[in-house]
Amino acid sequence: MLTCLVDALRYSLPAISFVALVIGGIAYVTNQPYRDEIDHALKGLKGLKGDVKVPERMLPWGYDAGQLREVKEKLRSEPAGDRQTLLDVYVSPVLYWNDIVFAVAIAVFSASLWLWALLQFEPAGLVKWLVIFFAACSVVYGIADVAEDVMLARLFGPYPVADREVRLASALTQAKMGSMAFSVAGGLAFSVLSLLTPHKTFERVNSPAPS
Repeated sequence: MLTCLVDALRYSLPAISFVALVIGGIAYVTNQPYRDEIDHALKGLKGLKGDVKVPERMLPWGYDAGQLREVKEKLRSEPAGDRQTLLDVYVSPVLYWNDIVFAVAIAVFSASLWLWALLQFEPAGLVKWLVIFFAACSVVYGIADVAEDVMLARLFGPYPVADREVRLASALTQAKMGSMAFSVAGGLAFSVLSLLTPHKTFERVNSPAPS
């Protein structure tokens, strides 16, 4: 019975991993124009602690409540059509649900890939424990990223920005990026998608010529 299950996983895990990667790629590409709009709105904006960015880009030291309030106020002041602001767009569809779909898909892709390698090649010693570590980091990444998205969506919603919740969100952002990097496959997939996905272009606004 156990042998049959292992054999079934050997054949199914590569397909699961591939499908998850495709879904993650679609979610990433779909989300990129929205993120470009948000990054463009925040470009050049200075806060009390330097450049204002979306929380996910405030690495490696994370962010505090003051920085989140600056981002929130700026995005709230930027119209996005259909009676929406960029703050609304950031909450949905960026965090809910594109980012969450991406997080789950990439975690499944990476964990399935490493589990397949464990079953297919049956490594021993240090290599075996490294593969298990990479798979575990993939799962941790998925949990941390989804939890971060939910927490940020709450913080950027109608509720006041609470210091304790911001500290938790910042820790989740750092955990997400660290576990993604240590999953290896997830970090590589993210890097390739970042390089290959085209970005939205914006017209340059020229300053008026002096009279």
